[in-house]
Amino acid sequence: MKTLKTLAALVLIVAAAASTELAAAPVAELDEPAPALKGRLFSGQAFDLTQMRGKVVLVNFYSSYCSFCAYEIGNLETFYEQHHDEGFEVIVVGIDSLEDRHRVERMLGIYGLPGVMADDLEQSGFERKYPTPTAFVIDREGILRSRTRGSKTRPYFAEHVLPLLRTQ
Repeated sequence: MKTLKTLAALVLIVAAAASTELAAAPVAELDEPAPALKGRLFSGQAFDLTQMRGKVVLVNFYSSYCSFCAYEIGNLETFYEQHHDEGFEVIVVGIDSLEDRHRVERMLGIYGLPGVMADDLEQSGFERKYPTPTAFVIDREGILRSRTRGSKTRPYFAEHVLPLLRTQ
């Protein structure tokens, strides 16, 4: 019985700490200006989300260990190649540990997608980690329009991205 009470107390302590941590985490709110995101891509090119106004940007949180990420990466590559000239940009944020940077960089290189490690960002108003894959779509005015957890497929892009690309 004493062990059960100790376990229950430990669960309460962990839950309280987690809720405090979650409350302190930045929140990306829909229909509000997108949070800050600034850094240097694997290619060496600097980027700043605030400087990407006029483009539709998909920020995709990715892990090289995520099977759903592996499923969607081809869809993301195809859509990016088809619509990049229309003002569509992608920033893939790898949430793996820095020791696994090579895994993330290799996969994104194979698919020709621009990316960065979360721990390498100079500035971020997004949370450090999200369940992967999680994507945020930012419109041409810099407003966060969509937050989606799970693999992105053709219907996802048709619903969440294409309408924003068609507005000038």
